Amino acid sequence: MNYQLPNINYQLPINHMPSPVGHTFAGICGFVLARPYVAWHQQTRLLYGSVLLTNLPDIDILPGLLLLGNPGAFHRQATHSLIVAAIIGIFVAWLVGRWKLNRLRWGIWAALVYGSHLLLDMLVADPTAPFGVQALWPFSLEYFISPITIFARFDYFNPELGMVCTILSIPNFLGILWEIVVLTPLVGLAWYGFGKTDGRKPLAR
Repeated sequence: MNYQLPNINYQLPINHMPSPVGHTFAGICGFVLARPYVAWHQQTRLLYGSVLLTNLPDIDILPGLLLLGNPGAFHRQATHSLIVAAIIGIFVAWLVGRWKLNRLRWGIWAALVYGSHLLLDMLVADPTAPFGVQALWPFSLEYFISPITIFARFDYFNPELGMVCTILSIPNFLGILWEIVVLTPLVGLAWYGFGKTDGRKPLAR
């Protein structure tokens, strides 16, 4: 089943979606927001960690690819849920606690960075059912999508083209360009609004 807010289903005519590049932009935003609280020599690790978190939900393409030869077989299900985002936040909170950092704040940061992937995927003008992501898994197997969509799906696999040719297709390339247009201003806003280092203290206990 699919859930969609009633009476509004406006889709922009430009059909582009968050590819891994788009999700990486979201990860850069997460890095920019947290970097003032991290020592400069740790910021590279923070960047890698933030980008990893924003792309991590798409790990669900691996079971379908390895078992069925179809990367979309299990895509946008369990790993695209709020409960998994919360679990990731709890794990990060436990991890940073070993370094005497503020568990609550870093846990919330990690959950939000991971959850940004869900948000971007819900903004996809998905042309085929099921539409959206299983945001409330395992409590509900319904798919949720935003009533306003600004991206179109990034295709990983087309049986007629094969996986490599599908990923390198012109529609996907144009989608990446659109992501850059849409998401670059958000990175700039995060940088100039929150990302400047101004002597703020690390998020310690």
